[in-house]
Amino acid sequence: MSKYLKYLFQLILSPGHGWEDIEKADIPPSRIASAGFYPLIALASASVFFNALYDEHTAFIKLFMEMVVTFAAYLVSYFFSTFMLSLFIEPMLDKKYDEDRCHTFVLYTLGLLALITIILNGLSIPFVQLFFLPFYVAIVQWKGADYMNIKPQQTGLFMILAILGVLAPKYMFEFLFNLIF
Repeated sequence: MSKYLKYLFQLILSPGHGWEDIEKADIPPSRIASAGFYPLIALASASVFFNALYDEHTAFIKLFMEMVVTFAAYLVSYFFSTFMLSLFIEPMLDKKYDEDRCHTFVLYTLGLLALITIILNGLSIPFVQLFFLPFYVAIVQWKGADYMNIKPQQTGLFMILAILGVLAPKYMFEFLFNLIF
């Protein structure tokens, strides 16, 4: 998990160089997922219990259900996002479609969202003040266009796909799961 977090922080500090380092490392997505992403989303899910520190009247069952919803939203988003990219990204590419790059791109993007979830749950700052953090993730995605081998004239279309296909599903699934539970 330390390498995964190292690359996540590199993406935060310098998105362009972070994607270059991820490309050089060439770690298989299955290893990134099992050693980094899955433990991080488990930690992000467990971080909902920080809310009990700020509001002692919150019921354990409510926090437990929020934890399950958060984990499920990230997990389903990963598979949905890779599916969406695999369907629509090929005409935007300079080179042949690379499934490993697609999975890696989604794993790191959702990893950044998981870090944001931990920050939001760990601080007692209202959500409105931290509302713009996911927009930085979109900037990181934009810098990842070179990593994904996107044609320069297709970058705008790629950003629409990246935002609607990778960032939005996490929030959409979280909303839907909260309706169910």
